[in-house]
Amino acid sequence: MKPKICWLLYDAKDLAVNRDYAALMQKTGTCYGLATEAVTLQELTFGMDTTGQPTLLRSGQPARPDAILSRMRVNWVSEHLERMGIPVFNNSKVCRICNDKRRTHLFLQGLPMAETVFLDGSYGITTAPVSYPRVLKPADGHGGEAVQLIDNQLSWQEASAALQIAGPRPALHQAVVSRPGQDLRVYVLFGMILAGVLRTAKSGVVSNFKLGGSVELHELTNAERTLAEAVIQRFEDADAPLHMAGVDLLYTEDGPVISEVEDVVGSRMLYQVSDIDLVDLYLQGIAQRI
Repeated sequence: MKPKICWLLYDAKDLAVNRDYAALMQKTGTCYGLATEAVTLQELTFGMDTTGQPTLLRSGQPARPDAILSRMRVNWVSEHLERMGIPVFNNSKVCRICNDKRRTHLFLQGLPMAETVFLDGSYGITTAPVSYPRVLKPADGHGGEAVQLIDNQLSWQEASAALQIAGPRPALHQAVVSRPGQDLRVYVLFGMILAGVLRTAKSGVVSNFKLGGSVELHELTNAERTLAEAVIQRFEDADAPLHMAGVDLLYTEDGPVISEVEDVVGSRMLYQVSDIDLVDLYLQGIAQRI
């Protein structure tokens, strides 16, 4: 049987630091009849033809993979590919919801979360906190990038100005929870909870593994599982299934609350603390779905 062509779609900058992961995907895919290849957005041209149908070129030539395994965060690209009839994992709805933290919180309205203030970079960060400490983070950030603990008015002015150096950028700030610097990554695979990893920051509030946080495998409590399942179901009901994602929870005195949902979820720390082969399970599931 002819292998199914699957593009592992990256932005070029992200691929440059994830080549080992892409190589693992390519090697594992062959076990399931998948020809998995890393492709960058910069190689592709998107457009419409004279009949109003979406088109796709790779290096100037027409191209059409059997599936897209998305490792990028541009939701209109995912939608373009879907309109061509190409399945995208995770789909464009997940991409749109998850890659703006403000939109994620709105989507999960009614579920417990930390008190949050949304900031729009188009008119600058002007909504200063009325009390401290707060956690300031870019709405479109990932991997703990530019997340800062704000202790006072001066640190707020410095941090908010630094966030805007490269141009207007949306952001949000949140109340500091009862266990700052610690959160729970719940790995979700094809709508099911796969595992939980507890992350603890080396210092400050950024607990991400690649930024020095410590990690340990964690058996979910009933409260953690219930909240994670509610998030998963919310996405399922919106025709935005979480095929491979991370639901991140924080802790308050009243129990777990939602932090964010990671669309392009990393797997390094899961391999670090367990024998779960996330890539193998993911590609096996992809092969069953295309």
